[in-house]
Amino acid sequence: MKQSIVFLLLLQIVTVVAQTSTNSAGNGTYTNTSSWTSPSNLTGTNTIENGHTITIPSNINQVYSNKIIFSDNGKLVLSGSNSKWVPATSMNPTPPSESFSFQTNWSASSSWVNESFGAAHYTPWIDSYQGWSAGSTNNGTDYLQYDLKSPRWLQGIVTQGRANAAQWVTNAKVEVSTDNINWSTAASSLTLNTDSNTKKYTNFPNVMYGRYVRVTPNLNGVYGHASMRLGVLLRDDIFKSCNEIKTNFPNATDGVYVIDPDGTAGATPATACYCDMTTDGGGWTLVLNYLHLGGTNPLLVEKSNTLPLLGSTTLGVDEQASATTWGHVTPAYLTKFNFTELRFYGKTSLHTRVIHFKTFNANTISYFKTGTGSMIGIATSFTSLTGHSAFLPASTAHYISDQGTIAMTNFPMYLSGTYHWGIRGGGARWEVDDFLNSYTYNTYHQIWIR
Repeated sequence: MKQSIVFLLLLQIVTVVAQTSTNSAGNGTYTNTSSWTSPSNLTGTNTIENGHTITIPSNINQVYSNKIIFSDNGKLVLSGSNSKWVPATSMNPTPPSESFSFQTNWSASSSWVNESFGAAHYTPWIDSYQGWSAGSTNNGTDYLQYDLKSPRWLQGIVTQGRANAAQWVTNAKVEVSTDNINWSTAASSLTLNTDSNTKKYTNFPNVMYGRYVRVTPNLNGVYGHASMRLGVLLRDDIFKSCNEIKTNFPNATDGVYVIDPDGTAGATPATACYCDMTTDGGGWTLVLNYLHLGGTNPLLVEKSNTLPLLGSTTLGVDEQASATTWGHVTPAYLTKFNFTELRFYGKTSLHTRVIHFKTFNANTISYFKTGTGSMIGIATSFTSLTGHSAFLPASTAHYISDQGTIAMTNFPMYLSGTYHWGIRGGGARWEVDDFLNSYTYNTYHQIWIR
């Protein structure tokens, strides 16, 4: 698995030294003339041809593979001080898992009575109130698919049957892909559930590398109906931030991920987060998100062990009732994250100016982490990003300080009587580069960390 896996890494993130090496039709042989077409031999014998050096970058700690043949002076270089080659049969005894209830993570070949995502027969995530049910009882081709949003080392799947009926998958084929086009079989026949609700953790024969995981119930591999709830088992500990994900997997895309801000050894639990992997090089983790409907003055939500996720981005949408997209983190929780940059974004229906900038300003970072101090210095310590047209933060001359859990929201930067950043500031003012507009207008505020 190692070298083909290594080569998949090469396609995604790895520099090929000396000559361009490609996988000849997935046969595990690396030459400078053949074309890689399919990850069909991820776990078998792999050959690095004479004259070729495959280099794994220093940010990759370990790669998984089985047998590698080095032809003459073919070489594999693990450049990191902690890099190592691990047998593909080496499994994590306590693997982290992922199964989010967000539509962009899921796709299915069919669902019962063609129900849309989130309806009863298409609620495929682990511990959902029902599950996914295929359009046919069992035809051997219907499948459920999950998108991890970036290629990862995968170890297996966790499954349940349908929560409210005696229906489950007893045996299935599982495939993985890095591109949703070329597929590799992780297991042709996995033994799965024997009841509706017990979580069945099932490893693949070998660690795999992929972004997409597709599960197809086999013919005669269902009880009652092809119904299931699905999660993916990851081989390695999850990352601490979106920036770590982006660093390790540069092709990662925008979306919902799972991160553990203080690592598996820390007391803080893992959490879902929204990662912007595009703006200014990507790697941004969302920590404040308020899409506010004009004419309303809802309460803020302070999050002490979860992060707000991205919902709509359209002014006029009211997200105040959303438990997942509405809110901001507390200073105590923010201290669990390691970051050196903040990014601000804001717009309003009152005018067309947009706030969009990033900053390394130490005062601002300290203020948001502790609730003590202020954003002093921000006026001369920022970089404008795409679309920025606001007077803030350059016009900032005043700061409300020592605001504790509302440090991000209660006028942390403003020019008196002119331009303000306020999210229910003073108890009722929702302002984006303007002044004394109460809660009349639609507003949108975001803060990201990296």
